[in-house]
Amino acid sequence: MSQSRAIHGRHLLLDGPGAIAEVDHDDAMRVIHRIKQGLAALGMGGSPVFRAHQKGASVGIEATHDLVEPAVDLLEWATSHDAVEELESVARRIERLRNPPLRALFNAFPGLVVEGEDLVTVGHGRHARSFRPFALPQPHELGQVRGIPIVTITGTNGKTTTTRLLARIAQCAGHTVGRTSSDGVVIGDDFVERGDWTGPGAARLVLRDSRVTFAALETARGGILRRGLVLDGADVAAITNVTPEHLGEWGIDDVLSMARAKLVLARGLKRGGTLIVPAVSAPLAAVLPEVLKDRPDIVVRTFHGSPLSGRRAPDGWSDGSFLHFGDSVVPVADIPITFGGTAKHNVENALVATLAALAVGLPGEAISRGLRTFRPSVDANPGRMNTFRLPNGALAVIDFAHNPDGVRRIAEAIRGWPRKYRTLLIGQAGDRRDEEIIDMARTALLLAPQRFVLKDVTDRLYGREPGEVPRLMWNTLRAAGVPAQRIDVTADETTGVRVALRGATHDDVVVLLIHETLNAAVEILREQGAVEVTG
Repeated sequence: MSQSRAIHGRHLLLDGPGAIAEVDHDDAMRVIHRIKQGLAALGMGGSPVFRAHQKGASVGIEATHDLVEPAVDLLEWATSHDAVEELESVARRIERLRNPPLRALFNAFPGLVVEGEDLVTVGHGRHARSFRPFALPQPHELGQVRGIPIVTITGTNGKTTTTRLLARIAQCAGHTVGRTSSDGVVIGDDFVERGDWTGPGAARLVLRDSRVTFAALETARGGILRRGLVLDGADVAAITNVTPEHLGEWGIDDVLSMARAKLVLARGLKRGGTLIVPAVSAPLAAVLPEVLKDRPDIVVRTFHGSPLSGRRAPDGWSDGSFLHFGDSVVPVADIPITFGGTAKHNVENALVATLAALAVGLPGEAISRGLRTFRPSVDANPGRMNTFRLPNGALAVIDFAHNPDGVRRIAEAIRGWPRKYRTLLIGQAGDRRDEEIIDMARTALLLAPQRFVLKDVTDRLYGREPGEVPRLMWNTLRAAGVPAQRIDVTADETTGVRVALRGATHDDVVVLLIHETLNAAVEILREQGAVEVTG
């Protein structure tokens, strides 16, 4: 096994740009030796770094921004069995791509240069000026180079809602916001791209757009691990939570490694930047000191959904009725996405967004107005507790919860609603481990549904046989004592929606965990006369 890729910025393995190869355990020492041999022959300097994981090892080298692609070529050579003479082609590429003016810009304006996709951009948003890589100005020719407020947000769950809410707050402060999230890249009210845009390409689109005066960037761990950060220099980094998900991918085998990966955002903060983290998180508590040892300048702000009696109060917390930020309070009843405080996960998301807004100096009036006017609607926050009332009084809730922690949070919220019966549509993508699928089914029992509808996520089988994931869930529910007559199995998500809604009465709440057919699910509800309830 070998797989080499370009890293364009700070990474779990590297402090800056470079290249990483994934290799087998048995081949790692040979590859490291070859990399050293190649670096010496090319006069590149530096030395390889190494990180072992269950599936093999990641081996990387740092490079200047202009020589990232030759660094990839070097790793390709090192993982192959080509002769030393074939390094000559790498040497020729180094000479062709060497770009001292590019290095000069990065040195002169740290945190203010974005490079990639055959453009070099100096300054951000409305201050951005873009150039071709080999037609760059000298630093002294640019005059003052300015940025905009940048907030990066990651976490297992809650990052999309938090990003959208922060964008709403910044809009209320008069900003033209560029945001990236799992539904696309949005500038102001306009979609630039639709789809899951949470990686480096999305951030570049925002930071290069001359309309943007504030950037709210959802930053998924996949993009961090595949390509690294687009830039150092964000004002705020927020981590909503860290739970075991996507383990076994990109060399992340345990939750502590996942916490380290997400904390790459903290290492990329500007000097004196703010890091927002949960007040209670065992993985983050274990590894955050490693970051703070290297970056003692970082300002840490904490949040929690309760006052944490017996301990120092977090910087943002809730007593159930109010959000508290020092001497300032916001009534929970005024924040529609909290559903009167029953949706505790959205209480936490509101805390994170507010702490981020305060850290970049957004005014209190804008924060209050943003919290009050951001609603759990399909338009404002699609796939996140979108609630519909059917003509007979039954409620249906659409949510994207796709891991045990997300299901637990939805269950906690809806169990606080005065409804007698609950139906749950649930499934999982095939790329999750059996243990994660089983855990998700067990967690679903917290909702105490009277009826389960199991679905296949047909476009995300990832090599599993059709029906394999629902069968794992069926067996888990049956082993937990759920009678077979209370479990339906459907071949796809849309069919599952129709089956789940069938027979719902005025005392029912039907929870639809939707992964790939949000628009179709909404259309089915509207066909049945359902009306959206947004607070």
